[in-house]
Amino acid sequence: MPINCIAIDDDPNSLENLNSYLAKIPDLQLVKSFTDPLQALTDISSADTVDIIFMDIEMPALSGIELAKLLRKKTKHLIFTTAHSKYALDAFNVAADGYLLKPYSLIHFSEAINNLYPNENPLNDELLEESFSVQLRENTSEAVEIVFNELVLFEQINEMVYFRTTSGNYMSFKLNFNKIVELLRKHPAFIQVNSSAIISKLHVKSFLGDQIVLTGGLSTSLASKYKESFVLFVKQNLMQQN
Repeated sequence: MPINCIAIDDDPNSLENLNSYLAKIPDLQLVKSFTDPLQALTDISSADTVDIIFMDIEMPALSGIELAKLLRKKTKHLIFTTAHSKYALDAFNVAADGYLLKPYSLIHFSEAINNLYPNENPLNDELLEESFSVQLRENTSEAVEIVFNELVLFEQINEMVYFRTTSGNYMSFKLNFNKIVELLRKHPAFIQVNSSAIISKLHVKSFLGDQIVLTGGLSTSLASKYKESFVLFVKQNLMQQN
């Protein structure tokens, strides 16, 4: 059965990007899009309820937060798409189901949909099965394939770098820590939490004080420099669990 969607964003380029993502996920169907929030309010108020409304926040005449309060009953699910993380709490207060921070990737978009329809979005699992190969020793062909959705923690301790995965642990003193961090930063499933560690969002189990507990009993500390982005992720995750 089609999942009917409406998109509201005053930026045509953002709408085009969203539409291209919708087209890649089975059953998602964009029934209408708006660049004018006032027009969206008029049309949606008199129309049938839809499954998902994707809504920008900073728009002229009427903000997405204000518009959401007026239209929340017209959609089963509400996902904000914005370039500003400062609105996360406001989004939570209008019962948003998700918060996509621009520029968001196809994987991040797919994760948000998968939280709402876990049995109807095969794209997410397919994308997260992507992997990368790393050479653990210099002047040798020995390499290991690291699957993104199995990687729990990547960290540096003294001169050694460690890949902690669900299937095993790998270490090397030849790898460039910063290069691997840059690779993982481009993947929306990972987030840096201190100067020596980057973790998988998929494997966060609990968070208390400055300690993050991960799958397999692994843990790492959260540094103040990275606290804002990690707390935002936690807020997003809590919203998507509602």
